[in-house]
Amino acid sequence: MANVTDFDRRWIFLAMGVLVVGLYTTGAKSPAPQLEYVQAYYDVIEALPDDSIVMLSADFDPASAAELLPMYQATIHHLLRKNIRVVNVATWPAAPPYTRNEFNQITPQYGKLYGTDWVELGFLPGDDVAMAQMGASLHSAFSTDSRENKPLAELPLMGELGDSLQGIDLLITLSAGYPGILEWLAQVGGRYNMTILTGTTAVQTSDLYAFYPSQLAGFIGGATGATRYLELVSEQTEAMVHARDVNQNRIMIQEWAHMLILALIVVGNVLYFAGRGK
Repeated sequence: MANVTDFDRRWIFLAMGVLVVGLYTTGAKSPAPQLEYVQAYYDVIEALPDDSIVMLSADFDPASAAELLPMYQATIHHLLRKNIRVVNVATWPAAPPYTRNEFNQITPQYGKLYGTDWVELGFLPGDDVAMAQMGASLHSAFSTDSRENKPLAELPLMGELGDSLQGIDLLITLSAGYPGILEWLAQVGGRYNMTILTGTTAVQTSDLYAFYPSQLAGFIGGATGATRYLELVSEQTEAMVHARDVNQNRIMIQEWAHMLILALIVVGNVLYFAGRGK
């Protein structure tokens, strides 16, 4: 028993590393399970008529990009494929570089024009107060856009929007914490009877069930939810096939890593209690 209790834990780290690298290099994939709330997220966007206007808020930073960026990319593809116009905002200061890069790469694939099909308003400081400002009036909250520094009245898309989010058909937030989906629900959802969708990190997902489907029309939770959404979007959008495959590979790695950890916990406890008995 002494040899067992003196086992070098570095062998455990090595086993985990070999497992993860092996699954990653082989490209093993695991489809995501059917999830009602992810299907609802997809169906709400699918039901929007052409030329609807969606406000897409990036409420995350690099620390949560691994979970939220695939959702964000897939949502942009989904909206533009449906010919839905997008008003892009952010309540986290580190988000705009991500959002700009994604729109720069994706909008040309659909032949979309800046100012007409999409607008980048950028970051607005103030956390939940900023959300309330946007709810009261986008034109008051933002004097110019953040991409071309033009007055909003000079952008055709913004010319269609009135105060109090009039003309916005749907709000989507990719949320990593505070401020995020809970603040959007409090500041905008109830006040303006706004339909809201969200994608969140796995840690935040447990907070959402109480709001679905009455205040929250649908949501994507963590890597598993992101993979399921990518599967749905990739059925209509070839550009998402690679992202779907990558996330299915991540799901496979996650499943096996969890099983290894659980097995080690069981073995460790068995050895511990066996050692106490002796």
